[in-house]
Amino acid sequence: MTAKIYPYLTFKNAKEAMDYYVQNFGAEITYHQPLNKEQAENIGLATDDLAQTTLYGEFSVAGQKIICADATMGTPQSSTLISIMLSFGDEKERARQFFKRLADADEQRVTVPFGDWVLGNMMGQVVDRYGLTWIICTGDTSTTE
Repeated sequence: MTAKIYPYLTFKNAKEAMDYYVQNFGAEITYHQPLNKEQAENIGLATDDLAQTTLYGEFSVAGQKIICADATMGTPQSSTLISIMLSFGDEKERARQFFKRLADADEQRVTVPFGDWVLGNMMGQVVDRYGLTWIICTGDTSTTE
């Protein structure tokens, strides 16, 4: 079996973040497991609304799995070292429509408009409400075959 890499995102409130991605990115929540009472008590969290907590969550954006959880050891910080590149292969119109959806919403900030990139490919970039950079592109992003 080939190893796989999945983005694993940590949020102050991962349930709220997943709902944001559903609303703005057209994501689909595929799994949500809240903390149980014992887990919440062990880390000093209130146990009155455990359904809004996330021990482990999964959602997909354009069919790609992303894993997430609540930050239980302090406030998470966004990083400029990591971006999420979402390639639509040769589906330029699908990529253009996805980028337009992100760009048209007030919840994201466009940092690179969608347009021609390298070797006839297209690319655009947005930063979401959580400080994550999303690179939306077309074409083959690999350098090896």
